[in-house]
Amino acid sequence: MQEPANINATTVQPAPTATVYGMPAYADRAAAVGEVHARPHLLIQAPRGILQLAFMTEGDQARDQMAMSELSHRFGVAEPDHATPLHGMTWDEGDLHCEKHTEFSTYLWCASLDSETGEPCGENPFKHGFVPPGPVVSGIRLRLLPWTPETEKEADRFDPASLCYSLVENGSAAILTDFRQDEDGLTQILVLARDLTPARAGALAQRLLEIETYRTLALLSLPLTRSMTSELRRMESRLAAITDEMCTSLVERRDSDVLLSELTGLAAELEAGVAANLYRFGASRAYYEIVEERLAALSEEAVSG
Repeated sequence: MQEPANINATTVQPAPTATVYGMPAYADRAAAVGEVHARPHLLIQAPRGILQLAFMTEGDQARDQMAMSELSHRFGVAEPDHATPLHGMTWDEGDLHCEKHTEFSTYLWCASLDSETGEPCGENPFKHGFVPPGPVVSGIRLRLLPWTPETEKEADRFDPASLCYSLVENGSAAILTDFRQDEDGLTQILVLARDLTPARAGALAQRLLEIETYRTLALLSLPLTRSMTSELRRMESRLAAITDEMCTSLVERRDSDVLLSELTGLAAELEAGVAANLYRFGASRAYYEIVEERLAALSEEAVSG
């Protein structure tokens, strides 16, 4: 005799299927269409200060999780979702945004500027026990100020020998930097703005931060290139010597097997060097292309003198 069904048993219901206009949606559609909103621009107004640090993390997300957890506890805010590549936190006197990339992470602190000292208001999140997720590869201090005759005098803070002074946003803003580092090791960028909406000001600041960050990352291959130059010259000299020896008479020529062995050894050295440094040079090329794109988006107009 069949046992009666248990009316109290829990029936597992299938997960609701997403739809588009009443039709089933592709499984990854939500992630694809949501990507455009995954990295919104800052919304800022002058006077505002931004401090951004880029740390080499080599993709170790546990380092970022530890740093963000410490900051969350210190400022008394909820921990962000560590599974997302971009997250942030906001407190009374500022906000902080963390963006994770393949080999580095950026931490951006944004706060109002004190009218008397010109320094960011509130507690600096990178002080008082902050544990960096890795060594710093880029550090930027950006100030957004209203464009007035008084703030134009801030240009005197920069080295005139390397000053870069440009107009952007159809003349509604000016950007100044000398690409030199201050006493804290930070590259200083000044933005003077008038009639810029918070969205346009935030987008401009984001482009400038990316240009400096990716410019630095693109140049990481420069020391490697210099170190490889002497090694390549040694290999070229040895190859020339072997080639010259192969062109001599049979009496003076060494055993062909020995020459072939030396050629094979040189080829193996070259191949190993290429394989060991392929990622670094590929990354530099990609970073350089990003810099070029951001510079084109600025549509700069150089200020003479």
